[in-house]
Amino acid sequence: MAETQYSVRVIKSFTFRGGTKLWSNRYHFNGGNVGDSTAWATFFDGIVLAEKAIHGSQVSIVECRGYAPGSDVAVASKTYTQAGTLSLTGGSAAPGECTALLRMATTKKSSKNHPVFVFSYYHGCFFNTSSGVPDSLLAAEKTAIEGYGDSWKNGLSIGGRTYVRTTPDGALTTGRLVSPYIGHRDFPR
Repeated sequence: MAETQYSVRVIKSFTFRGGTKLWSNRYHFNGGNVGDSTAWATFFDGIVLAEKAIHGSQVSIVECRGYAPGSDVAVASKTYTQAGTLSLTGGSAAPGECTALLRMATTKKSSKNHPVFVFSYYHGCFFNTSSGVPDSLLAAEKTAIEGYGDSWKNGLSIGGRTYVRTTPDGALTTGRLVSPYIGHRDFPR
């Protein structure tokens, strides 16, 4: 299906293998065009406010870009220097390519009638040092990501409008699951 929804890319940075590494998540949403550059800036500020709460201070949000349907050319952007605000007490940093995983179910079905999901991977995650199992996501981080997923599912209210996460072709999200285990996603080399 053709891409019918606007989207936002939230670009983050953290230290990886002795240098700064940029990575991002792209979220499609319903609600149509956000509006002019002032409306996009307000929208970006709302997204950053919500997302900074799922990252520790080792991750910084550095930019947001807004996209029209079917385009990889941003129609709006704004730079940031916003460090994450999540307290990571009782945890230790996982290697940079390790990720926390948010999986969101949608109303869309595959050709085999299976549910279609949208995924987000968050680098810079922490594991629970008290569990003795280094692949268990720190409970505080898991809870924060669950709350962020719920915000997208139920609708983020920003600037008098409500935005709900969708697939690129507009199927609404209906649920979320944050894996209790740390996963892995390679960076392109």
